[in-house]
Amino acid sequence: MEKKSCQQVGWRTWKFARYLLLLSYYSIGISLRPVLADPVPIAVSSTPVRSSAPLTYTIVQNDPQGAPTTNIAAPNGTVELNAEQQEFNNNTQVITANGKVVLRFNKATLQADRLRVNLKTKIAIAEGNVSLLRGQQILYGTQFEYNFEDDRGSILEARGDIYQPTLVSDLNIIPRAGTPTPAAVVERTFTEPLLSDRLRNDQPVTRIENTGSTGINTSDRNIDYQPVPKSSGTINRLRFQADKVDFFGDRVTAEKIRITNDPFSPPELQVKADRAQFKTVNSEEDEVTASNARVTVENNFDVPLFRDRLVLNKIGKEPNPFNFGYEDRDRGGFFVENTFYPVFDPRFRMTITPQYFIQRAVTGLKFFDGSAFGVKTNIEGNLGSDTTIQASAALTGLNLNKLSDNFRGKVGVKQNLSLLGYPHQFTGEAVYRQQVFNGSLGNQDVQSSLGGVLTSANIPLGNTGVNFDYQVGAQMINANTDRQDLLNPIRANDLITLNRYQTVANLGKSFRLWEGKSLPADSKETYNYSPIPVVPYLQLNTGIQGAYNAYSNGENQSSVGYNVGIQGQFGNFSKQTFDYTGFNLNYFQRFRGNGSPFLFDRLVDNRILSAGINQQISGPFKLGIQSSVNLDNGQQISTDYYIEYSRRTYNFIIRYNPILGLGSVAFRLNDFNWDGVAPRF
Repeated sequence: MEKKSCQQVGWRTWKFARYLLLLSYYSIGISLRPVLADPVPIAVSSTPVRSSAPLTYTIVQNDPQGAPTTNIAAPNGTVELNAEQQEFNNNTQVITANGKVVLRFNKATLQADRLRVNLKTKIAIAEGNVSLLRGQQILYGTQFEYNFEDDRGSILEARGDIYQPTLVSDLNIIPRAGTPTPAAVVERTFTEPLLSDRLRNDQPVTRIENTGSTGINTSDRNIDYQPVPKSSGTINRLRFQADKVDFFGDRVTAEKIRITNDPFSPPELQVKADRAQFKTVNSEEDEVTASNARVTVENNFDVPLFRDRLVLNKIGKEPNPFNFGYEDRDRGGFFVENTFYPVFDPRFRMTITPQYFIQRAVTGLKFFDGSAFGVKTNIEGNLGSDTTIQASAALTGLNLNKLSDNFRGKVGVKQNLSLLGYPHQFTGEAVYRQQVFNGSLGNQDVQSSLGGVLTSANIPLGNTGVNFDYQVGAQMINANTDRQDLLNPIRANDLITLNRYQTVANLGKSFRLWEGKSLPADSKETYNYSPIPVVPYLQLNTGIQGAYNAYSNGENQSSVGYNVGIQGQFGNFSKQTFDYTGFNLNYFQRFRGNGSPFLFDRLVDNRILSAGINQQISGPFKLGIQSSVNLDNGQQISTDYYIEYSRRTYNFIIRYNPILGLGSVAFRLNDFNWDGVAPRF
């Protein structure tokens, strides 16, 4: 998962200010010649032309009739100006409009109480409830001033909404060859009254939707039976507010800037700076500098960011802060890491992450020994629209005499397919020392594996409500065994090599036994502690699984199992105390034949009881426990203890699993989409 802090995501939006103000240049400042709605020739004189009817200003490069023009190149087109009162003075070359001013150009709309454009000085000023709307982007303030010859201007009491996926296309007035067409986005609808009137009324936002999240998790293993938040990899919609924004060319400066992903005010989480500046460094990098940058949490206390300069890569690379984690099998407990990007472009990315094993170094008093250092690397690339390559490797110690024991790695190619009208994915993969969790047998190593797996998506069986999925695969595997009849009497290890041919199929159906009511979807109270409205429910889950493994030595392992469980939640998670209880209880029983010759895939847990509870204690604090037990021998398979701090815009989870020797800290920043104008901070 891509790791991005609130600071990194927020500062990237600075560049929108220049683009939006450049839009003002195209909208109100270039080569204007006024004509009435029914075009009538206008003689050059000192008498102003006044009208309350809409005027159309034709943008011209060179006017053979001698109408006033400027030397600024612009695309041919028209600008439509509507106002209660308008006038154009041919002598002074000044356009003035007053009262409900609406200026439309190339799918952009500028609204203000007053507008004045001086074609001689090339300065445009819009005043009073000024708003600029183009595509999914909104910018508004009390005054816009722009010198379209020097590309210099300012905005007073600036505010805005930014939707990053369509930012470039929305503000690309002159489409360039090769400009990508954005993927489908959630459209924003702006209905009457006009946008400027809506600003005056400060109407609340509506149609609030949690569209995903981004964050950091120091563990790759999720908590069983807990929903995994949908990841969008970034924060797409942000809003900002500043006392003043000044811009000159590719440099933007803001005073008293505030940025948030929260659609409500006051924001739960916001980035602040007394002064911030954005500028372009080169063709690939931009720079943000800030004074007194901090994160304000709950509008109550500030957390300093301890950095005043940030370099942003235009293709999406972000510098990551140091991260901490806990893993005792390979890394000896607590460790710290930091990620670097030696190769990064839209189609191919490589990361290198050095690690320092703090607990191992302190316990063994070997602070500079090779065993206290490690490194991992990850490679992701797009080979085509439906084909990706992924590779990873890790060294959990730099001792040269133990490199083979400390190294883990894998490389795989994934191909998306459509079979029988349903999505499938084929994965070809080669691994070395892959770690596999196998129930009460714990973590097992696969020394090496080479092969492929075909996996289906959920396939609905008619209108029965039953879902079906399956996977088939074939691999050549080298892994541990405890079968003495398969091992040589004289050997260096307990590894054997066999081919495995696997088929797994699942049938499942859920029955909604009861469903309560959620709070109103656009009420702030609904989102006190959750990014989505919480709906109470009670649900029965059932499933059947069949699996068959055949091995090249003639053995096989087959099983049929079923599960039945109940899960649900009570409360709306909006009140201060005990307004949310989530729970699950599941029983699984398996009937199997012979066992696998390997240890990593041998079925040993035939009756499993899993249970968990997640309880709100006070406000955003929740406590949880999730555990699974082998009922045949009473052995714990896995137990997670976790504490969660949950708000609508962000979430923290601290988790510890003593059975697996695993601890983690996770931070999630939620992404929202909304309709309407968000209120002032």
